[in-house]
Amino acid sequence: MTLLCLSDIHGEVAGLDELLAGPAKVDLVIVAGDITHLGGREQAQAVLAPILASSTRLLAVGGNMDRESARDYLGELGVDLHGRGLVIDQVGFMGLGGGTPSPFGTPWELGDAEAAAFLDAGFAQVEKAPFKVLVSHPPPRGTDLDKSHAHLHVGSGAVRKFLDAGHADLCICGHIHEAAGEQRVGSAWCVNLGPYKNGHYALVRIEGGRANVERRTR
Repeated sequence: MTLLCLSDIHGEVAGLDELLAGPAKVDLVIVAGDITHLGGREQAQAVLAPILASSTRLLAVGGNMDRESARDYLGELGVDLHGRGLVIDQVGFMGLGGGTPSPFGTPWELGDAEAAAFLDAGFAQVEKAPFKVLVSHPPPRGTDLDKSHAHLHVGSGAVRKFLDAGHADLCICGHIHEAAGEQRVGSAWCVNLGPYKNGHYALVRIEGGRANVERRTR
């Protein structure tokens, strides 16, 4: 299974058509939040249109910068992974949207207790899958993947606890643009994709119970 993974699009879809039409055969597109930049349904529709037109299967979570109508659109499409889990070809996918509490008052922020409940709900639906993928907008707290420009750890404590408990094999995340990278957390290989709006994305190939991650810049 090959995944095209994007995060932090923020309404800027330049080059997405070319990626979808590229030589890599993509089975599933993963969008890990911030589809829009403080946008609603119309901006979400515009961003996701190239993916939907490609007929490639899509799974997504909203981010802290996606307004409620944008998130509702994901639900209407049947692609919203937030608080849900589903198994595709023996790979379990579960999701967490939103951001962590901040002084900026962005449209969708979740405390650790609320985030943990959504994580547990998704996990319950994929627990028996032999390989599990968490798609989370916020990265795990206290890692190289959640350091802000001020060198503060601003990720999700709930995500960190979830991964430390061994509930995922791969974590795809974003949110903290400046902290793009990869790191093992618990049993999971975690990837902060970096912002697609600046050209960052990844191809992930899952085969034989292992994931090969290739981060790229267009």
